[in-house]
Amino acid sequence: MDARLLDVIIGVAGFILLTILLAVLPMGISAGPAYLIAIIIFILFLAIAGYRVNEKIT
Repeated sequence: MDARLLDVIIGVAGFILLTILLAVLPMGISAGPAYLIAIIIFILFLAIAGYRVNEKIT
């Protein structure tokens, strides 16, 4: 698969994940930590996905 297309798919999946986390996490945890956890999970998702894409390309 083309690396650029894969990057776009990962970006869209990350945005969907962030949106879901921002909607769901504050229901179970107080708002402040929930938003921080959502952002940390989003960053980790993008970092791990980018690392794996680079690993597969090379």
